[in-house]
Amino acid sequence: MGRFSQILSKEGEDVTWKKRSLGATPDPETGDLPVTWTTETIKAIVQPVRAGQIVLEAGFSFEDYRYAFVTADLQIQDRITYQNEDYEVLTVQPWYFRGSLEYRVALIRRLIV
Repeated sequence: MGRFSQILSKEGEDVTWKKRSLGATPDPETGDLPVTWTTETIKAIVQPVRAGQIVLEAGFSFEDYRYAFVTADLQIQDRITYQNEDYEVLTVQPWYFRGSLEYRVALIRRLIV
């Protein structure tokens, strides 16, 4: 177990990871592939972003963005439920230590409905 995994097991919080996957058969009316979601509970360390770390999109504030530090294989457009709020994964950056993948940092943004 890597050092980050040890920290994650002690300091991490349970979050719900909704993994996005596309079906194989397109919708006959739209031609779009159907989206299915697989749900899993994972550990994450979630932190707010600070001014200057990101460029805000119109209609959003800094409070809508967070960083999630995880060992799970998050992908762009996956979703995370953290403290009863749904977030979409915008970017994922892997971090390596001595040539081995240690963890991933995901920039997530609150879903506004």
